[in-house]
Amino acid sequence: MLMTDISLYLELNGRASLLDLARHFRVAESAMQQMLSFWVKKGKITLVDASQTNCATGHKCSDCFECSDSAHQVYVWNNTA
Repeated sequence: MLMTDISLYLELNGRASLLDLARHFRVAESAMQQMLSFWVKKGKITLVDASQTNCATGHKCSDCFECSDSAHQVYVWNNTA
């Protein structure tokens, strides 16, 4: 996997959670976080506050009991960067 694959994925999809990215690229969440931090430092993506997700507001998804912390970490592609 190349670092550019991650940026291309986010550019095409606009946003994704750490959990989704780790699953898509089949890597550990900790490894994905390190790769994402590279793009955050470059200003290509932004880590946004996802505290308004369903679990955080008390409206749990139909297929889970509680979202993991990595589901709350959402990365957004910066169109202007």
